Amino acid sequence: MGTHNAQTTIYNTIRYAFENGIWFIKCVGDICHPLGPTLNALVEQAITHPESKNFVIDLTEAKIIDSTCLGLLTRLATRSNVGKVKPIIITGGGNIAKSMLTVRFDLLFKLVDSLDNTPQSTQAAPCLTMEQNEMLQLLLDAHRRLCAIDSETHNMFKDVVAAFEAL
Repeated sequence: MGTHNAQTTIYNTIRYAFENGIWFIKCVGDICHPLGPTLNALVEQAITHPESKNFVIDLTEAKIIDSTCLGLLTRLATRSNVGKVKPIIITGGGNIAKSMLTVRFDLLFKLVDSLDNTPQSTQAAPCLTMEQNEMLQLLLDAHRRLCAIDSETHNMFKDVVAAFEAL
């Protein structure tokens, strides 16, 4: 008689909470371009909400986050509300933290390994999709935002931008 080991299934999700003017966005699993429309809509909601004061992005349960989703997150740091405090990214350390430094997110965000006082309850962001042309534009815009961080990221992503522009 064999034994059965239960495996935990990791769902690729984006969850959020809004408390006291702070948006808390939690990314779980593989945060890649198929989740781009969902993440983009949530970022848009957060930056346009009249009571938004700051943003906390929790990547402690993210296995990976691709350049498209990173580019979408830059919108939180480059919003037009000048004088606001830097948004916070909870990296959990490890490879995610290294990735944040590689794409120079330390210039845009306050990077921390952990943070106390995160919301106990979050809700799932509605899973959205886009038509192919809209998705290509989203990918292009996200990578243009990464290029705009500094000269290092420009050099990293300029070929990706050129490839999308050629489509």
